[in-house]
Amino acid sequence: MNNRFTGTSLALAFFFAAPLVPSAARAQVTDEGTPAPPSPDGMPEGKEVAPKVEEPTAGPVKKAIRAVSHEAGRYVSDSFGFLTAPAHWTPSDWQKAAGMTLVLGGLFAADRDIDRAAQRNRSPSTDRLASATTRFGSGFGTELSFAAVGVGLIFKNDRIRDMGREALEASLLTAFVSNLVIKRTFGRERPYRSDGKTDFDFGSNNSSFPSGHATQAFAIASVVAARSKGWVVPTLAYTAASLVAFDRVNDRVHFASDVFAGAVFGTVAGRFLVHKHDREAVGEPSKTRLDIVPIRNGLAARLAF
Repeated sequence: MNNRFTGTSLALAFFFAAPLVPSAARAQVTDEGTPAPPSPDGMPEGKEVAPKVEEPTAGPVKKAIRAVSHEAGRYVSDSFGFLTAPAHWTPSDWQKAAGMTLVLGGLFAADRDIDRAAQRNRSPSTDRLASATTRFGSGFGTELSFAAVGVGLIFKNDRIRDMGREALEASLLTAFVSNLVIKRTFGRERPYRSDGKTDFDFGSNNSSFPSGHATQAFAIASVVAARSKGWVVPTLAYTAASLVAFDRVNDRVHFASDVFAGAVFGTVAGRFLVHKHDREAVGEPSKTRLDIVPIRNGLAARLAF
């Protein structure tokens, strides 16, 4: 994930040393070669100096446009990097993916039994818990991300600000891929409609696989965990995300395999973004990167390898 660009003489020595001496203390040399007395401002008599022109500072509107442009470019670059990441996986990465796929296949086979067990053990207490916590996988999670950005900006805390930015980005990225690509591709019917049976209608509007709530909850939790010190905050974050996964099965809107797939997808996306930004912060570029760069009257895309 990773490219750049001596003769010595007395005159050169003077050239480099002269700026280090205060101007008022340096003798100025006239055209005839004799020292001229310095003027009160330190410049030779008879010499005029052009007034220094201050660079105009960018107004708030330009700063806002620049910030939005930068953020949009980062979103595009990160999305491209995430979608092309498998091309750079190591054998260890492929082994992990294979292991997750085996677990997912086992859950597909057990989905109906898990669904029946969940409904047998469903109670007013589990319903109340689901009602109270399932919002962490929807709008409430996004609101918390915006809040973290605001707190970080107000208190000038870069870690909290970046946590909010990355949580929001992970949430939006996974929602886009999940809702517009994966769900529509698999077209799995929800358990309350299929009576617990696994029914894939590829390309349909059925949207059970994967769970969007679980995906978002784990995407945010993984960012919070990666940006937090110690074990308390990461434990709370993943516990909240796990409760969201439980809620979706309890409410019979998702199978166990749906929430497992969402949890894996969200966690991978969140951790990918954090690690990518950490590498870029120390000057290690991505192997494949798509940048959005401003040009006159618009924006341009630049693909770097």
